[in-house]
Amino acid sequence: MKKALHFSIALFLLTLIAPSICSAAAPRNPLGFMMACNLAKAKSTAKQERKPLLVYVHSSKCYSSRTFTRQIASKPEFANWANKNFICMEANVLAGKGKSVAKKYGVLKLPSIIMLSFDTDLEYNVEMKMDSVSLYNQFRSFLSANSLKSQIELLRETNGLTYQAASKAIAASYAKHDYKKNPAGSPEMMAMERTLRIKKLKDLHLAYIDEYKKLVAVSNSNEQKKAVAQN
Repeated sequence: MKKALHFSIALFLLTLIAPSICSAAAPRNPLGFMMACNLAKAKSTAKQERKPLLVYVHSSKCYSSRTFTRQIASKPEFANWANKNFICMEANVLAGKGKSVAKKYGVLKLPSIIMLSFDTDLEYNVEMKMDSVSLYNQFRSFLSANSLKSQIELLRETNGLTYQAASKAIAASYAKHDYKKNPAGSPEMMAMERTLRIKKLKDLHLAYIDEYKKLVAVSNSNEQKKAVAQN
């Protein structure tokens, strides 16, 4: 009778602690904050939430992928920031869908991150580094470029401008603003900070450089006139 009672108590205690033991033993998914690989669903969600899409292409058997995941992608600060600004999706190339995503975007090395605009055709392959500062700078530059592209489209729709005219109008505004902040800056470097040389923003990129050079030329001309007047 006592043995049966002891067995019943032990069994009862085991039922209480077993779930916590199993939970503690279960491995945490470091990419659990990202959507599972389903490109159509991820694009639909990005469009619905009006956010760009961040696609992390990796392989669970690749040492570089595992290192990047452990040291960068799985960090809470990365997950929080990425989810705030992007719709995030992971694509493991060991699975069929992941392999298709890698092929679609021409991924040649792992890991890779591709950023896509939800409403336009902007696309950027991140230069993968273990330096988080470099990564975040690229992310922010893409977000800025994404915003610029949307502004061009809005200006075209509301004012009936051509793409080139809309690009020039926005470029002039930004060049003037940036020149006031940094009149000694290189036009090419200043443009790169604004647009990241994204192919689809080529018109804006070239227009910005042209407008910035005009401001530099006007400033130099005014300085020369002042020098002549003083002499």
